[in-house]
Amino acid sequence: MSLIAELQRRSVFKVGAAYLVVAWLTIQAASIMFPTFEAPAWALRVFIFVLMLGFPLALVLSWLLDVTPDGLKVEPAKQGSKRIFAVAAALAALAVAWFQFGQPSYKSEDPQAQVGPPSIAVLPFANLSSDPEQEFFSDGMTEELLNVLAKNPALKVAARTSVFEFKGKGGDVRVIGKQLGVSHIVEGSIRRDGPQIRVTAQLVRVADGFHVWSETYDRKLESVFALQDDIARRIGEQLQRSLGVAAQSAPQAARAEIPPAAYDAYLKARGLYRQRKDLLQAITLFESAVAQAPQFAAGWSSLSLTYEVVRGYTTPAERAPLGDVVAKCREAALRAHALEPDSAMTLHAMADVARMEFRYAEAERLFLRSMQADPTYPDVREDYAELLTIVGRNQEALAEAQQLVAHEPFVRNFWSLVYFAAISVDRRDEVVAAAARIAEIDPTYNDGVAGELVLHLAWGRVEQARAALAVAVQKNPTVAAEDAVLFAWATRAPDADEAAAQRTIAAATNADPSVYLALRGDADGVFAYYSADNSANDQRHRFFYAFASVGAARQFLTDPRAKQLLRDYGFEAYWREKGWPALCRPIDDKDFECR
Repeated sequence: MSLIAELQRRSVFKVGAAYLVVAWLTIQAASIMFPTFEAPAWALRVFIFVLMLGFPLALVLSWLLDVTPDGLKVEPAKQGSKRIFAVAAALAALAVAWFQFGQPSYKSEDPQAQVGPPSIAVLPFANLSSDPEQEFFSDGMTEELLNVLAKNPALKVAARTSVFEFKGKGGDVRVIGKQLGVSHIVEGSIRRDGPQIRVTAQLVRVADGFHVWSETYDRKLESVFALQDDIARRIGEQLQRSLGVAAQSAPQAARAEIPPAAYDAYLKARGLYRQRKDLLQAITLFESAVAQAPQFAAGWSSLSLTYEVVRGYTTPAERAPLGDVVAKCREAALRAHALEPDSAMTLHAMADVARMEFRYAEAERLFLRSMQADPTYPDVREDYAELLTIVGRNQEALAEAQQLVAHEPFVRNFWSLVYFAAISVDRRDEVVAAAARIAEIDPTYNDGVAGELVLHLAWGRVEQARAALAVAVQKNPTVAAEDAVLFAWATRAPDADEAAAQRTIAAATNADPSVYLALRGDADGVFAYYSADNSANDQRHRFFYAFASVGAARQFLTDPRAKQLLRDYGFEAYWREKGWPALCRPIDDKDFECR
């Protein structure tokens, strides 16, 4: 009889397969139960090691013993025993080797054994509610939990936009954790039924995929902030046990609860703000939230930030019903400042108000304070990099933008920062790479479609721009249509349509009319364009120096009208405090010149 047949007769294969299935299920259960009972990390490793040693023992016993009506009996074998014993010994040796050298994350709870600061990512919680419209609630809970965890200075927390890239995609947490560069991941689910919510959260170690902690909460929606704080506290305790993460020096003050309807409106509006969609509706929702909960600082700061960005995503006619956007932005920011003056979002809102009012030096200080208050908050870093571009610190702007996308690689707007900062210093490779990334994220967005077009236009390279325009039109003729009209007009092509060009300059949504005005050498058109609306309800004025300091547009810097714009829009005041760009210099305390 062959050895295989003998193994089958003695049920060695059956016993081995059954053992592996039971052992695997037991390990999965233990990975959840051990942390629940706060067992030390090494306990699970020892438990797995014992199960591994049990496998070769089970194989040997199934080979040697036979189950009979009279009980277990030893059944000697004429051949094969030595090979079975050798295989068992090899499996036992592998188990010992794994215990000694494998799974390094179990070997020590010494925080010094960790490389870099302890780190964590909160994946978007799954919406298990029967109503798919409750998706905004699960997303909002994820973001709010990130906010609480980010307040622990000893903890590195993956940024919001990066983790939301993995929303609904599933996958191995070990792979996701490595992509995000974190040691632990929080995942979970939310089920909402009227005023009741059930939240299940679990902390998973990226190195091996095992659960460190898991817990289910049943609460009323009225205590949602207390629930978020409780989950964050429990996660912090578990990280402190396994990684030595220091607790916060002082407990955070309890947040005042707000009506559930106000919180719903806030979360819906945050989702629209984050996606830069339906911003007028977002403003309505934020206003509803703060009307119901006037003490809700995050609601006021979010309202202020939305008033600021609405200028870049709506037409003047669309935002006309809002009235004085700057005044409303300022009012909401001041309300947030009165409630939570040191929060990252409040500081960001106050910085944006200062920038809208041409107080660039103060805006810079507030941006930096906001970044210090919450290093994981990406939106403020976007505005800081943009400010550096506005005031002519182009190399620093490019470095900041590249650092932002290194941590937040999935956000279209952040890559647009890299795109324009690279254009300002004529870095073709960076422009091409950023445009490609933008097109990958959103194939219909104008920066990705334009590719090298704006780079060559800005630096006056007409033939290269013509070739880039042809590529853009081929990619997406609808998005590139405005550029096609303005390029023909700027180069005085025989088929140029003057009326269509003027309409496009007045209401362009994709193309940047200023680069075409510069290419045509139309000084009156340039200054009319940048002086068209200095009420601050339009944002074009703040990009005047960024436009005029590059290539083809530098001819306009010596125009007296340029000096007046640079004074009116706050550039001179900033440069006198922070230092002058290469193209401008002070003449005395009251005058300056640019060349």
